[in-house]
Amino acid sequence: MDRKPSLSRTVNQQLESVVRSVFSWDGGMARFVETDRYPELFESDVLTTFELILHGIFAMTEFDPIREAMRGLDNRLRVRKPSPLPVERLTLSPEHGFVLSRVDGTTTVKNVLSILPQSEEDPAARFLFGLLVMGVLQYDPPLGEGPFKVANILRDHADRRALERMQEQTIRQAYTQIRTQNPYEVLGVTPSASRKAVERAYEEAKALFSREQLLPRVREEFRSELAVIESRLIEAYLRLSEPERQEPIAEPTPLANQGDLGANDLLVRVEMDKTKSKLALEEAGRVADSYYSKARKAVREGDFHNAIQYGKLAISYNQADARYYHMLADCQARNPGPRWQHQAEQNYTRAAELDPWNADYWMSLGRFYKKRGLMLRARKQFEEVLKLVPQHELATKELETLG
Repeated sequence: MDRKPSLSRTVNQQLESVVRSVFSWDGGMARFVETDRYPELFESDVLTTFELILHGIFAMTEFDPIREAMRGLDNRLRVRKPSPLPVERLTLSPEHGFVLSRVDGTTTVKNVLSILPQSEEDPAARFLFGLLVMGVLQYDPPLGEGPFKVANILRDHADRRALERMQEQTIRQAYTQIRTQNPYEVLGVTPSASRKAVERAYEEAKALFSREQLLPRVREEFRSELAVIESRLIEAYLRLSEPERQEPIAEPTPLANQGDLGANDLLVRVEMDKTKSKLALEEAGRVADSYYSKARKAVREGDFHNAIQYGKLAISYNQADARYYHMLADCQARNPGPRWQHQAEQNYTRAAELDPWNADYWMSLGRFYKKRGLMLRARKQFEEVLKLVPQHELATKELETLG
């Protein structure tokens, strides 16, 4: 009677028990050492090895730091080619098959986990970790030279968190200070500073809070604070760059102590607050229009750099006026750089969204796409124009040129 199959199953079970015990060990160090094989009892292969390691990973204690480190990386996941493991021979659960199907070279671990129910995130992360350990998956760009090491993930995660905390502190401090500073203090220059010194100080301050310098989570979490900081930097630069500098803006006077308020006082305060809010919105609109007028004047003079700065300032005070976005897009579209072209497209689109009945905005977006060779997109915009103005001659001619 051939007892080899039963003995092989027994060895597999013993190996799995050992691997699980090692992976679930919550202290000390352990290492697997290669020894003589027993082919007459046990025929191992790479699939068996992967399944054993995967069972061990699912039994790991203290996996949370690894999962969080994997989630925090912006590196994309891709399948290694050629694969060291015949993936098609793996016995995958539907959940694991779905997770593996999402790895297409453009997704991150965070992207994959974000589409799963919370209860399935941990098993999916452990499965992805197992594929990384076995070399089936790899990070792009790689975390380091040579085989995948969990130490690289944890080290990069720790470095990233330290950098995030430093950037958060810098933004909070700048946001607190910059709201009450005059233009000289904002840029850190003296009243006698030359225009070149002012420009240099502005560029240095702007670079410190640029999107390229900040980590994604920090950019997202502190979006409103960064908008205020950028607005104040631009405003200070433009004020100090004028031929005849004006006096610094007066700082707001704090309210005196009002003492205890009664019920009637509170009702009056509510009405006053409503009035103040309305007045604040009206004042913001006036300031925005003032900057928009300066932007148009800069455009007429061919000063597109300052036109863009004034346009951004106008939007920072009023984000609902399509004219600001359209003018800003016209200026940005003049720069052939990819970043500027992308921003121009966003602002043309935003203008059309805010004022969809304005045919000029759709025309501008159509011509923008046509200039870039995106003919299908251009056609769609020109057709939108004709929906609004059926006899629009320019849109009709543009469609004729598209064939």
